[in-house]
Amino acid sequence: MVVNPSFRAGLRDGVVILVAVGAFGVAFGALAVDAGMTGWLAVLASAIVVSGAAQFAMVGLLSSGAAPVLIATTGLALRHLPMSARLAAMIGPRSPTVRAALAYVLVDETFGLTIHASRRGEQNLVAYKFGADVLLYTGWVSGTVIGVILGSAADPESWGADVFFPLLFLGLAAPLVRTRRDWFVAGLAVVLALGATLALSDAWQITGAAAGAAAIGAGFRE
Repeated sequence: MVVNPSFRAGLRDGVVILVAVGAFGVAFGALAVDAGMTGWLAVLASAIVVSGAAQFAMVGLLSSGAAPVLIATTGLALRHLPMSARLAAMIGPRSPTVRAALAYVLVDETFGLTIHASRRGEQNLVAYKFGADVLLYTGWVSGTVIGVILGSAADPESWGADVFFPLLFLGLAAPLVRTRRDWFVAGLAVVLALGATLALSDAWQITGAAAGAAAIGAGFRE
């Protein structure tokens, strides 16, 4: 069977994400169980929601006794709006089925890889993103299963998760920052992230900073 070259490229570039997101999933599974969520529900959340930021926020809200409506609202992750708009512009006219499949796994890691692939001239961005998404989804769900099984024995802080994941995102973002506009948006995101840490609750820090930087960056011109 002949495999699409762009799909194969997505698989190749997604290997590092498989490992990193798998570790992220272990952390989520362990924290979710510790917060009182049943194991099967934690795994189901990873299989359906597929959003680390929203799911970790959900765990934080659960542990503080937040209402279900607040949890659902936080899970919308407003940063998906500018991400989906950018992705739609890159892939061009596609069927609703293809667009829905791409939107199902709309996360920072494979989105960043797809942006980078677009800039280097990848021929089929849809196939490329599908390849990267396969590995990310596999790592996220399987990692959650492992975290649920290990429970409290998988202490994220003990293996440096608080440092590891910021470094992962910096590594993904570095190749994308080239133009003056890129530097402006990146710097703005840093400022907004620091401001969100001081001004917003834990549940809204990532979404607030990302949505703000994306909104202002969209109006910035070279």
